[in-house]
Amino acid sequence: MLSDLDSLMRGRGIDAVIVPMHELAHAAFRWITRGAKVTRGYAIKLLDRAPLLLAYPMERDEAAATGLETRLIHDFGYDAIFKSAPNAVEAYATFFNGVLRELGSGKVIAFVGSVPFHLYFGIAEGMEQRGWSIYWSSGDDLTQLARKRKEAWEIETIASVGARTEAVVDRVRRILRQCVVEDDHLLFQGEVLTLGNLKQVVSSEIARLNMVEEHETILSQGRDAGIPHSRGDAAAVVRPSVPIVLDIFPSDRDSGYFFDLTRTFCVGPIPPELQRIHGDVLAAFQLAAEEMHAGTPASSYQALVCDFFEARGYATIRSNPQTIHGYVHSLGHGVGLDVHEKPFFSLTPSNHDLIEVGDIVTIEPGLYFPDREIGVRIEDTLVVREDGRVESLCRSDRALVP
Repeated sequence: MLSDLDSLMRGRGIDAVIVPMHELAHAAFRWITRGAKVTRGYAIKLLDRAPLLLAYPMERDEAAATGLETRLIHDFGYDAIFKSAPNAVEAYATFFNGVLRELGSGKVIAFVGSVPFHLYFGIAEGMEQRGWSIYWSSGDDLTQLARKRKEAWEIETIASVGARTEAVVDRVRRILRQCVVEDDHLLFQGEVLTLGNLKQVVSSEIARLNMVEEHETILSQGRDAGIPHSRGDAAAVVRPSVPIVLDIFPSDRDSGYFFDLTRTFCVGPIPPELQRIHGDVLAAFQLAAEEMHAGTPASSYQALVCDFFEARGYATIRSNPQTIHGYVHSLGHGVGLDVHEKPFFSLTPSNHDLIEVGDIVTIEPGLYFPDREIGVRIEDTLVVREDGRVESLCRSDRALVP
């Protein structure tokens, strides 16, 4: 929430935050500018004041459409500065120095977001030479901390992405339900079905529903399903009686907000071992969802699920950090303008993330045994409601049968 950014700035003694964007849109800029449709620009956030968007003349209407206070770069002498400066670092340092002084900023400033390091390291040094004090973080991105808790409209937007994501999964379900098992493969409408066929359906449906597949969807089976982020072999024939993991995480084409959902399917007779492992993963999911509430450490739910799996004889990354069998990853993560953002659930001592009202999180336990051609993961995206409990934004069941 934007109000959280002021609290974070105040707690760190920061007077001004500069969020630049150079051709490549990133989450920090999208968030603070309300999704400005510009190719370049600079957001300036002074403590306890609304963000100001500095825009280039060619994109002044797009900048104004955000509803933010907008000024043009030439209001601050941009053209003259860049024509006379010996290099880009000196030009930007002179430009930002002039902007901040005219706005009446205090002396401590922070640069935030995905910025060109080769450029902004020098700009920061140039700002210090001009009398500003640069805030150097210990690794946290101020805007990621601030956007951890979502506004109501953000929750609605993510839920909309979720509904469309479910529609894509439903399309895959329908195909799998219509398949005929024949020996060691599946037939769909008389043709041998491959993972590539399913991937093409997923990609086309994501695009049709006004979403973007920024990273290839995970759609794998058998041994590959036992390696959590294996994208799967597109040329492979879809086989009966092995797990098929579909992990889909598209973003909305307009707003940039993500959703994250995983289901594990099996077509044909389900082997007893796979049924048992799926049951344990589902039970772990339900346990975490039932226990999770606001005001508690996110890491405590990773510990809870590790307890659950270890009690059933499975290795975990807590009992054996190097294991590639059993429970080999963290329980979940936040979701927003990044598909992976705070809160994080890891058990590292430096993780102090709390579950808070307004968080959007995933719960995604899994068990993996690649040498036995088994991998199972179940994942929902959930919201922490005002009463402190979590509510799934997913409507579909989590059964093995499609």
